[in-house]
Amino acid sequence: MTIDPRAADRFRRLPRSEWRTELEALVVREFRTALLMTGDETVPLDENYFDLGLTSLRATEIKQRLEAGLGVTIDTSVLFGSPTVDRLLDHLLTQPLDGAPAPGTAAPAAPAAPDLRKSLVDDLLSDLYQA
Repeated sequence: MTIDPRAADRFRRLPRSEWRTELEALVVREFRTALLMTGDETVPLDENYFDLGLTSLRATEIKQRLEAGLGVTIDTSVLFGSPTVDRLLDHLLTQPLDGAPAPGTAAPAAPAAPDLRKSLVDDLLSDLYQA
């Protein structure tokens, strides 16, 4: 499943007050697909998605689709450090989806340290080869 490349344009046209609802629908659809849930099953927003059965490989695929579809960068530490849909939504709402910095946000964080990235890659590869 790929995100409609016009998703970022849709957000640019929406009032900022409507972004969370639209983002939630988009993100929940991605997680529902990755978790092989049916349309009538609910994705819990406040539960750890790895406890729901999501693998790190699937989480990375969701991250890449969201980044491509929304034109944002999702820090890997957000994806793996606080793995709930609600936290991911909070992070996405701080991103400049409308082409300007989100209100009340600080300067972009520095890239993750090389050791952290290497550790995350090692974990992802380990999960992949165990599957």
